[in-house]
Amino acid sequence: MKIKNNPNFTLKITYDSKEMAETIYNAILIEHNESQIKSKCIMELRNNTLFITSLATEVSILKASFYSYIRWIKTAESIYKLTI
Repeated sequence: MKIKNNPNFTLKITYDSKEMAETIYNAILIEHNESQIKSKCIMELRNNTLFITSLATEVSILKASFYSYIRWIKTAESIYKLTI
């Protein structure tokens, strides 16, 4: 995969607590690890902030990757809110 000029995005989400950020990170980690087929993503957690950077060869692939992460994150956040 070429890196220069490829479509990419960086998503930065800051949570109210480090605990919530860690819970969301761990909840989507399996999906993240299994989704590295057509796009390449780096996911990292710094204190209470989740960073996701994705790179793809085509905009349509990048868009699908973005929507997948949003769906996984929203699902994990909904479940987290049910448990507090």
